[in-house]
Amino acid sequence: MTVLRLLQEAATRASSDVGFDGAYYDRVGAMWIIRRTALTRTGTIRYGDELTVRTWIADFRRVRSQREYEVTVADRVVVRASTDWVFVDRTLGRPRRIPAEWEAAFPLPPSPSPRVPFPEAEAPSEVLTLHRRVESHDLDALQHVNNSNYVSFLEQAALDAVSPHGWDLPAQIAAGGRLAAVRHDLEYLDAALYGETLAITTWLTAADANGVERHTLLHRGDPRRPLLQARSHYQWIAAAGPTALPAALREAFRAP
Repeated sequence: MTVLRLLQEAATRASSDVGFDGAYYDRVGAMWIIRRTALTRTGTIRYGDELTVRTWIADFRRVRSQREYEVTVADRVVVRASTDWVFVDRTLGRPRRIPAEWEAAFPLPPSPSPRVPFPEAEAPSEVLTLHRRVESHDLDALQHVNNSNYVSFLEQAALDAVSPHGWDLPAQIAAGGRLAAVRHDLEYLDAALYGETLAITTWLTAADANGVERHTLLHRGDPRRPLLQARSHYQWIAAAGPTALPAALREAFRAP
């Protein structure tokens, strides 16, 4: 998802602007990794729109820091998001206490955003499991799958889940819209590497006229040990904006 890359860039620039640039991380032998991202689309982004990203740090904990984001087009808020970053020792790969200079550089808001536990869910007896090979274009500078690219895995799995019921992408477009993700909550637990074939296990947790919610696990064959778990909400987006799911599509979600 392009928006997630934009948020990562905003966080990098916010760090560099106060002196925590690449040279700083080389000197202290540390880096930040993302543990969790929550993103909600609140408006439509169209080709040619000029996006403005506002970002700030909401809290500091021993080794973690939550950063908030707001993306606007003119005076419209189109995305709200947060990321939970972990300060990590580059050599050991282990979390490390955040240096005191960070708290001095980034004053915190008077009322930090609450941290909500990830919505756990036990898989039902009937799930869909797909497979995808990690390719070179999926990777970041550390040769791991880029955090934003996991969203493509999730959204393709959601599309593949309804395609056998007659609702592939061409059928959705012919019906005057398409299922589109409006919210993702992703918890990153391990890194996927080039050449691995990942299993993608997904199932519905809710479905009604307002949309569908899916829980998805990415794993190496054992869903009890996921690399990533995600909760995603999809709405039917027509030319005029979000609207109720077509009745026939709601029936497809009830199909075995």
